[in-house]
Amino acid sequence: MKKFILVKKSDGERGQNGKKKIYEIVQEGNRVVMMWGKAEELKKQESTKVFATERQAIWFASDKQWEKMNKGYELVASL
Repeated sequence: MKKFILVKKSDGERGQNGKKKIYEIVQEGNRVVMMWGKAEELKKQESTKVFATERQAIWFASDKQWEKMNKGYELVASL
């Protein structure tokens, strides 16, 4: 299992400016689970992708990590 946790301060409007956003990527076998939302709230949105091979899942998780970092997220943990 591989897990990435990324955070970013919200740059949005509607009073959310400065709140922390969190994005988690968990790769286990050929599955990748992504969870995101406000760090202050327990409930998060979630999406799961299943791939034909574990290698494809690893590549997807890595790509997603870099995509988020390019959008301003900071990697705070890699487990």
